[in-house]
Amino acid sequence: MAKANSKANDPNEEKKEEVLGAALPLEGDSKVVVENKTIAKEKKSQKTKDIAKDSEEISQEVKEETDYKTFEIPKLITELEKTSKSDNWSSQNKIIQEIINQFELKFKTELKNKKEEFINEGGNEIDFYYRPKHKVDFDVIVNEYKQNKRKFFQEREHSQKLNLDRKLEIIESLKELINVQENVNTTYKRFKELQGSWRNTGPVPREQSNNLWQTYKHHTEIFYDFLHLNRELRELDFKHNYEEKIKLIEEAETLSKIDDVLKASRDLNTLHRLWKIDLGPVGREHEDELWKRFQEASHIIHTRRQKFDKEYDNILEDNLKKKKAILEKMEGIRNILPKNHNEWHNTINLFNKLRQEFQDIGQVPKADSKASWSKFRTVSREINHQKNIFYKSQKIEQKNNIDLKKNLIQEVKDILEKENWKDFNDRMKNIQKDWREIGFVPRKLSNVLWEEFKAICNLYFDRVKSGYQKINEAEAAAYNVKNEFIENLKTLSLPNDIEALKIFYSERWKQFNDLGALTVSIDKKLLADLSKVFVTLIEKSKLEESDKEESKTYIKLLLIENNEDELNQEIQNVKKKSDEINAEIRQLENNLEFFSNTSSENPLFKEVSSKISDLKIRNKFWENRLVSTRQIIRRLKAKLDEEATNENQ
Repeated sequence: MAKANSKANDPNEEKKEEVLGAALPLEGDSKVVVENKTIAKEKKSQKTKDIAKDSEEISQEVKEETDYKTFEIPKLITELEKTSKSDNWSSQNKIIQEIINQFELKFKTELKNKKEEFINEGGNEIDFYYRPKHKVDFDVIVNEYKQNKRKFFQEREHSQKLNLDRKLEIIESLKELINVQENVNTTYKRFKELQGSWRNTGPVPREQSNNLWQTYKHHTEIFYDFLHLNRELRELDFKHNYEEKIKLIEEAETLSKIDDVLKASRDLNTLHRLWKIDLGPVGREHEDELWKRFQEASHIIHTRRQKFDKEYDNILEDNLKKKKAILEKMEGIRNILPKNHNEWHNTINLFNKLRQEFQDIGQVPKADSKASWSKFRTVSREINHQKNIFYKSQKIEQKNNIDLKKNLIQEVKDILEKENWKDFNDRMKNIQKDWREIGFVPRKLSNVLWEEFKAICNLYFDRVKSGYQKINEAEAAAYNVKNEFIENLKTLSLPNDIEALKIFYSERWKQFNDLGALTVSIDKKLLADLSKVFVTLIEKSKLEESDKEESKTYIKLLLIENNEDELNQEIQNVKKKSDEINAEIRQLENNLEFFSNTSSENPLFKEVSSKISDLKIRNKFWENRLVSTRQIIRRLKAKLDEEATNENQ
């Protein structure tokens, strides 16, 4: 019930409190007796109030745990910030963790919906990225909370070590009391002071708590034997302890009748600590009677708590059934393996979904937890192993598929060079059909091949649509001249100053455009060739690396200067790179929180720290790239505006 205000302790470590009950005053010291009884009553009253307060807080916690499931994400973030920054945040860990769990569940659902929406709109799954502001705000709050929590436990550990040293000093002082040659009343007062110091000293490390208490109790008993207290004084102490224990019994009996079983259980633990620590012995004729009565009230509360816990056990059993059902589905996948890439693709999606569902399910009974998790890892490992075997066996087939696609590309190119190209209309349609029927090719190479194939097919059908003779006669000369212009550029040397280089490139760009207009598909290919030549020349130049990067960015943006959507997309791509690196840095910094202050020489700690430094250097590059890209875009837009103004004049 009573909690000393001067304790340097953790409010959650109540089991570590070690307080010795009021010692007996010497015979004839009536003032000490009266003061001790008054202090004991005041402490008792204050402890009762603290129990009620703690119980109300527990009831409130239980209530709040069930309410957060209905909160929306913005309200969860607000509640997390308010709770994690409150004065009593250190005792709100259960509530904070519940808020975090509810947020993660809701955000997973939101992320899944956004991803499905992105894919349904034609997006590629590998390009999906979603990190809204509320997720960023949430991560910042959680990171700050973890840092505060880490600091809190470090300070508590330091406090407990100081408390241990203080209590060891008190025990040594108790040992010395029996050898002091002074008035017994003076010695007794010194003993009472040591008792008070012991009570007011907070908890010590858990592993040393019990031994320390037993040692203190042992030397206290030695001191009492040393004093040879007379029978009258001991009986007075017995009477005081008897009255106080009766009060504890009556409070326990009252607790056994209240509806709030959590409050009753919590307060009963406090009463047992007071019985064991604060109060001394009673007359032998009352010991069994009082203890039996106290145990009867305790048994009622324990029985009710067991019934309450049984409902929680049912939840654990239900979670175990759900996990077993998922494991059966995963075993079904393992026993009937896919036979081709498309089947494997669908199976992997299903498998990942089952894995996530398994991990999202709550705890299971402790006795089944290890076996369930072990089986989950085994099945997962076997499925991944079979997947790897399948894709290794696909390398030969993939190489053949790549050759087939390259052959189709070459066939289209050959058709475009023929005089009778119009006669291949049906063949072109069959070529497109054959392309779709070719099996799996790695995504990266598949995209490259597809872009080339699509460009030459579009060129063919553009000719069909517009009429080859018109296009051929009007564009053939311009195409050859532009192609020759690009070949001649390969022999040039670039200026070694970046601004001069930009002027040089702008002039060549204007010369290239003045050589004649082509269809979009043909012109796009020539522009790509022009860009490749300049990039090669830049790489061979003596420019600084940063200037090379800026030059290549300038060239890339100049190609799309008239397309505002592509310019904006370029900005987004650079920002995405920076955001991805920042996210990885935050994740690694969060991992460092699991290391103690003494972990700086840990190889893993050094590796993570080094990786964070490298990522920050990379991120600085992309941040500079973003600034440079925006500056170039502004200059290009300003140039276009100026040209438009001159044309109007």
